[in-house]
Formats: sequence, C-alpha cells, structure tokens
Amino acid sequence: MKKFILFSIFLLLAITIPLYAKEIDLGVSISDGKIRSFYFALVDYFRVPEEQIIIIKKRYPIIYEEELPVILIIVREAGVDPDVIIELRKRGYSWYDIMVRFRVYPEIVFKRYIVYGPPYGKAWGHHKKKKKIIFVDDDIVALANIKFISEYYREDPQIIIKYKEKYPRFIDVNYEIYESKKGKKHKEFKENYDDKDEIIILDKEKKHKFKEKHKKD
Repeated sequence: MKKFILFSIFLLLAITIPLYAKEIDLGVSISDGKIRSFYFALVDYFRVPEEQIIIIKKRYPIIYEEELPVILIIVREAGVDPDVIIELRKRGYSWYDIMVRFRVYPEIVFKRYIVYGPPYGKAWGHHKKKKKIIFVDDDIVALANIKFISEYYREDPQIIIKYKEKYPRFIDVNYEIYESKKGKKHKEFKENYDDKDEIIILDKEKKHKFKEKHKKD
C-alpha cells in the first residue's frame, strides 16, 4: 500500500513539475524574438524573477507587454503586489490614478522624461485639471518605457524617442537598440541625430517650463 502511495506521488510530481517548469519558462509560447528580448531586459533591469513576468502575462491577458514597465515601476517604488495593481486596472482605474493611489507620482518618477512635441502631439501631461497635470494612459505607458529602456541601455532619452518615431512599438525599439549595440548601427544612428532638437522638461519646484538644448554625448 505504501509503495502504491509513493508511486502515485512520484507519478503526480513527474507530471506536474514539467508542466510548472513549462509554465514559467520564458521560452514557452514566445516565438517572437523581440518579445523574448523585451522580457529579458525587464527581468534584468527590474531585478525580478522571470517567473513573475510570465505569471502576470498568463494570469492577466488584458495586460499587454508595453504596460509591464508601468506595473513593475509601481511595484518597485511602492512595494505593492502586482495582483493588487492589476485588479485596480481591471476595475477601470487609469494608470495615472493607480500610480497616485500608491503615492508614485509621475511628475517625480518621470521628471527627466517628460518631453513635449512630436511624436507625442502637443505635449505629455498637457491635460490639466485644477492646475494639476493629468497624464492619460498612453502618456504613462510611453514614459515608463522610455525610462526603462534609456536607463537599462544607459542611453539618452531623446535617442529612445527618435527610435520610437521610426518603430511602432517599444518592443521594437528595445530590440533594435539591443541588436544595434552589438555593431556599428547604433553609433551611426546617434551620429545622424539632430542636435538642434529641443526638449521642454517639467520643473515642478519652480512651476514653470524651460527649454534645454540637447547635448550630444
């Protein structure tokens, strides 16, 4: 009888462990090399287990890849569980409202990356209510990805923006930068970058906007 029980347990483990391993494997159902590269960069930059990324995506299909940096920034800054964040999202909360709810203020977290002009329309954060800047979901997603990619690759945010003008998704931007840094392509891209471009950065303390000329590295 004991042998039968032990055999049953062994058989169960033999079935479930490979399934679990497959569930958390970054390679499972990720045939797109660009997504694989994006996930790897997220894991490396945010210092989170690869399983956490996969579990979020499998458990919550409503979350798309480019929203992952938003979630992970909130997790890192506020120490809140991803499930709590996503449940609020499912209930209809905007990314801005969720960030503020956990006292992760976009004006502070993304201060360096709040830029105005093409390709983002009039401005990020140009929506105002009672003198308080309100960012729409697209603003938050874009800012989170620019922060993540520029800091991970130690690259000028304006270069990331220039890549985004050329490629439709931040997943593509991440992949192109990753690939190009292995050769001369990235250097050539930077050399062709127009250093006359201007950015406007939000300075919350002085409560005014100012222009800053972009300087080459």
